[in-house]
Amino acid sequence: MHTRRGSFTMLALAAGLSAPAAAATPDAPSADEIRALVADMLADAQTRSSLLQTGATAGHDGGFFLASADGSFRLNISGQIQARYTLNFRDEGNPPVNDDFESGFTNPRTVLRFDGNIYDKFIYGIQGIFMRSGGGFTLEDAYAGYVSDSGLIFIVGQYREPILWEDVLNDKYSLAVDQSVVNAVFAQGFSQGAWVHYQADTWRFWAGVNDGIRSANSDLGADPADIGFTTRWEYKIGDATWDQFGSFSSPRGSAYGVKLGGGVHYELGPHVPGPLPPAGIGTNETYLLAYTGDVMVQGDGWNVFAMGVGLQGEGNGGTPSTSDFGVLVQGGVFVTDQLEPFVRWDAVIPDNSRTGSSVFNTLTFGANYYIHGQAAKVTLDVQYFVDSVSSNGLVAATATGAAGTPATRIGLLPTTDDGHFAVRLQFQLLF
Repeated sequence: MHTRRGSFTMLALAAGLSAPAAAATPDAPSADEIRALVADMLADAQTRSSLLQTGATAGHDGGFFLASADGSFRLNISGQIQARYTLNFRDEGNPPVNDDFESGFTNPRTVLRFDGNIYDKFIYGIQGIFMRSGGGFTLEDAYAGYVSDSGLIFIVGQYREPILWEDVLNDKYSLAVDQSVVNAVFAQGFSQGAWVHYQADTWRFWAGVNDGIRSANSDLGADPADIGFTTRWEYKIGDATWDQFGSFSSPRGSAYGVKLGGGVHYELGPHVPGPLPPAGIGTNETYLLAYTGDVMVQGDGWNVFAMGVGLQGEGNGGTPSTSDFGVLVQGGVFVTDQLEPFVRWDAVIPDNSRTGSSVFNTLTFGANYYIHGQAAKVTLDVQYFVDSVSSNGLVAATATGAAGTPATRIGLLPTTDDGHFAVRLQFQLLF
């Protein structure tokens, strides 16, 4: 098709060159302009021919790519766009505007990603996100690595900490519109460091040394911890592949499988306190211990996932130790090839010594409609926040109401009353 169209264009231009000059109109291109256009087209054709002769390839094989013919050099180009409409209902008398209703459109995630390999065994990844508040661009992934003949993968740079599986999968493959309140409180986020990863047929692991949880884009002396150590191990049973467990959903026709996982992170202070947990840990020398266990079960059109997470910290100078916990259970089932209703319950359980030690429960239910799998889907869900935000110190510290926090992204706003809820409608496009 492209060859015929190009030949037809060339013939039309040739006809224009042979036509009498008197036939030209004042707005028509001159003969010199047409000759220049023909020369440009010929040069472009020669360039394309040269690329073909050298074996360069480009296209879309599940994602856009540029590559050498032997695959030794490859650049993958991908991205994510989410457009969301959220309605939040609270009782009157809540800060900051004493309003019982908030609604609005947001772009919670607009992501660009570049990854691939050079010289066959060296890998790289660069990912950034345009922030929904202010539109600024923030670096997320920035790593380089090496794949050994034994299958071990060595990575240095900035990388998402492999602890909570919900945070590892991120929102791209979330069952609901967004991740849970538990994830907003306990998520490890990105960290700078060095990791090793290995995957066998039935088990795999990650292990690394880093600057501590949520230490993305930090400079020397400004990172949250002196040093951190992280490891996660997984074991799978059944016929499901590792790739199948890369999404919480399990479409019809999927194989049955069970994945058991657990992770531990330990870091030494000083940990820098902030609006996000671990709240209450001082700036003196501290330790921070995070741990998690989870199980994912997937079958022919259905899925179940459950996890527990704990966070323990202690500081010098009279800062008390704390032990906080979170739990989550969720599941979904395809009622047609494209429609997947789901339900989720999660709870944040603070240490009894915290100001605001009540359990915070959230119920979420809704449905996904897959137009083209995860690449193009519509999700509608309702979150019911059972308890008062102010009664839970961890959730209150997360739900500051400030623009750009995880709480505002998921639709959670400050309130002193029980039983407020949010309705979310989202369209996601992956390219």
